[in-house]
Amino acid sequence: MAEPAWLAARRQAARETYEALPLPTVRAEAWRFTNLRGWDPEAYVPAASTPALTVPDLPDGVVFAPMADALTGRPELLERYLGTVVSDSEKFAAGNAARWDDGVLLYVPAGVAVEQPLRATVSVAEANSALHHRVLIVVERGARAVFLEEYLSSAPAYLNVVVELIVGDGASLEYVTVQNHDPHTRQFATHRATVGRDARLDWVAAALGGSRAKSRMESYLAAPGASVKVTGAYYLQGEEHVDLDTTQEHAAPNTTSDLAFKGVLDGHARAVWRGVIQVDPGAQKTDAYQENRNLLLSPDAQATPIPGLEIEANDVRCTHGATVGQIDRGHLFYLMSRGLSRSDAQRMIVRGFLEDALERIGSDEVRRSIAEAIEQRLP
Repeated sequence: MAEPAWLAARRQAARETYEALPLPTVRAEAWRFTNLRGWDPEAYVPAASTPALTVPDLPDGVVFAPMADALTGRPELLERYLGTVVSDSEKFAAGNAARWDDGVLLYVPAGVAVEQPLRATVSVAEANSALHHRVLIVVERGARAVFLEEYLSSAPAYLNVVVELIVGDGASLEYVTVQNHDPHTRQFATHRATVGRDARLDWVAAALGGSRAKSRMESYLAAPGASVKVTGAYYLQGEEHVDLDTTQEHAAPNTTSDLAFKGVLDGHARAVWRGVIQVDPGAQKTDAYQENRNLLLSPDAQATPIPGLEIEANDVRCTHGATVGQIDRGHLFYLMSRGLSRSDAQRMIVRGFLEDALERIGSDEVRRSIAEAIEQRLP
């Protein structure tokens, strides 16, 4: 079936933007710690991968389907909402807009509550394949949903992901994204959410592997009463590298955001977190917090936290914190003196370090799922 004219026109415009833009370099502040020199995204073979969805009994009106199916079944939703949250002005976002062939649409009509968590799994098994994946989640006024999406690769690959989240007035969404990749996989992702009046977004991101993984996570608090809680956890080994860019933009008064990222790094792993709290003019009574805590298990591991504030209102409360440190030798000695081996003691300390991040996750099922994925990485 031929694509509708509106989508074909958008793809063409995005393709022109993609081809006109060079790959980002370390001269750009956002890419200062993630060097793409010598890497060619065009060297990968395009691959199609229909996401595997876990679909319980859904209330009337809810749409939870692969994007390709939604394009034929509910094209009016895609035409109305697709591309309204993430623009095509950046290299990878433009490439995604031009090339996506599948993804996930979740649409929850006004006033509807989806009680069971919804899940989607995207798997890449072929080496040197490229996957362009698109996600659109729309939770209308007063609706409620929990959605967990996992990105898995068992061979070196390249994933380009764009996720758009729209949380309507008075609505509630818990969105969870987990990447668990082959050590040589590269994933570049742009996530952006717009949160309406008295709406709530609980956003969880877990990063478990990848040679170069960079995620942009932007929260736009659009109206009074909007609230966003962002929780991140990462466990990196070997030569794995994760670069996380977060923005909490308060565009209206009386809004709240709370971000906490925790990471454990071993071997020669590298993590970069760059977080900005942005308070727009007139966004009085903003209450915003961000923190990044890192635990290094190896003297060769590196963590670079870069918190920042951009405040253009005078009646706000905005704070941040960041730490990088190794395992406390006193804690390690205490546990070993009680009969634990060094590796068992280290595992216990890592679990304790990440515990409060996991406790921020609202859904019990989602919390268990992420805890199990992290547990599999523990030596």
